[in-house]
Amino acid sequence: MTLKNANMQGLVLFSHIYRLGSFSAAAQLLGISKSSVSKQLAALERNMGSRLFNRTTRKIVLTEVGYQVLQEAYKIELALQKIEHISENYQSVIAGMLNISCPSAQGRVHLTPLLAKFLARHPKISINLQLEDRIVDMIAENIDVTIRVGHLPDSSLIARKLGELSWILCATPEYLKHAPPLEKPSDLVHHRCLFYRNSKIAMNAWSFISDEGEETVTISGPLCINDPSALILAALEHAGVLLIDQGLLGDTMREGKLLPLLPKYRSIGGLPMYVVYPEREFIPAKTRALVDFLLAEMPAALPKRYVMEHKKKCYH
Repeated sequence: MTLKNANMQGLVLFSHIYRLGSFSAAAQLLGISKSSVSKQLAALERNMGSRLFNRTTRKIVLTEVGYQVLQEAYKIELALQKIEHISENYQSVIAGMLNISCPSAQGRVHLTPLLAKFLARHPKISINLQLEDRIVDMIAENIDVTIRVGHLPDSSLIARKLGELSWILCATPEYLKHAPPLEKPSDLVHHRCLFYRNSKIAMNAWSFISDEGEETVTISGPLCINDPSALILAALEHAGVLLIDQGLLGDTMREGKLLPLLPKYRSIGGLPMYVVYPEREFIPAKTRALVDFLLAEMPAALPKRYVMEHKKKCYH
């Protein structure tokens, strides 16, 4: 069978189905019905004269022919993307839709105010911001830019550092009134600590540095949550001691609702923040404009380490 009648759209669709793992996900990404996806794949398989997937009720698996065709489908998809990006760059107009992904807490506090400023500067841009605490597949999910917090694994993505999140140890005066003494990091083992935890990591090893050196304490407590904003709410309800990105605390410390702890120690291991985008030979003007904007504006938007204005505001 010759491949000359197999259309490029069908091959791109085939690669989407494999990358996303289901017909439904591919249909949602492309904005078409699931039945249309099935029909287009069936037409491609007829032109091929061979099945590309073995289907079960739970998953789809590439056939031997499907695996070989997939490698060529990727090349076609990349070629089409390059053609699209050539057109966008040739026009050099900062316009269109930007799909952005960002962790929920940092998106609400750090990113959203800056995006409002960016949109005022570029009125032909529209933004679809997805706040979600997971690592997205930027290619499969058609994400232009993502903000990531933490140390990044090696990948083909381009990452530009925006700054460091500065962490601070804090608790409410009410909690501290009834709690054991807290004068050094090792005292934390006697406290109710609140920490971030999801299905992959538990951030319960807290590290500090002072004139006497570094110290790491493995803490425990009655409440771990996979959302920093919820952890702050729990701390404000006197549930325990919290180590958190101080930029998420708003005015809570200035108002005395939370007190900074261990003034002679500084939290170490603060997480870096990156703007990440796919590696492309041709970066769309809209993507480049946003990346350049965030590199210029985000460092100043991230708070520096909290400085005690008065000793009475610090618990020790």
